[in-house]
Amino acid sequence: MTKGVIGNFYAYGDHLGEAFRNALEAAGKNGFISPHGLEAERLDDNDEFQMPVDCVELDAKVSMRPSLHFYKLGEDEHLFVAPIGIIKGTKDDEFDYELIKENFVAYSRNENGLFEFKLVVSQYRLTDVFLKAIDFLPEVNGCWIYIRDYWDNGETELWASGKITGKEAIVTFFTDNKLSTIENGYVDCVVHSLIGETNLTLDEHKTIQLHTRDENVFNDFIAAIMNLGFEQTYDLYELEFGYHHWHYRPAGSLNRREFVDFLKTEGFERLERAR
Repeated sequence: MTKGVIGNFYAYGDHLGEAFRNALEAAGKNGFISPHGLEAERLDDNDEFQMPVDCVELDAKVSMRPSLHFYKLGEDEHLFVAPIGIIKGTKDDEFDYELIKENFVAYSRNENGLFEFKLVVSQYRLTDVFLKAIDFLPEVNGCWIYIRDYWDNGETELWASGKITGKEAIVTFFTDNKLSTIENGYVDCVVHSLIGETNLTLDEHKTIQLHTRDENVFNDFIAAIMNLGFEQTYDLYELEFGYHHWHYRPAGSLNRREFVDFLKTEGFERLERAR
């Protein structure tokens, strides 16, 4: 019978995403089939850390502990696999990790006249669902990118594009630059529709959100999401709240300076107002 296995790895990298990639590649070369990360802890050079004496060196950048936990496949299907760009930490959390599920919440019009929707999606289909969600909008008129201040301890920046418009062009932009946008834990990707002043957001915690003033847009969007198999809940659990977590950019993605330069070449302009 095929079994699942959980192991502990210690990896080096120039940034968390690179260390993560090194650990997963080493796991794949050492018998782990389709490895993914459940939790991680980042250690900087000035952190006091003693490598466990029983660690086995897999290569120059990765070691692992020989003790493994085996389980029958299917036993841990309830464990949520976080999207690339965010990962659960190892510290104690306010809530049990098993509470995180793929589902959504929807809120009726608030005092500001906005309907709100939030959807949690696992790593395996986040990109596909986000790109489909763009198509669920009645029309698309533009997109912008928020760069978060905790990326290299910079400041929050808002970059908007007046050139990349229409569903096809925006889907192509995010698809071609997935590593540095959809899978980047330091940015928000926002798609805007003039109808209902609607914003579709993939935030830095990799939660898909919709804010709109148009009730028809809201209801049609929810119906389309439900057709994908997602269910509504009244208690949404996500890594942003109640869980110690880390943000990272994947290996091979642009660093912050390179990403800003890239946005400029793509016709994005920095706006003064950033939340």
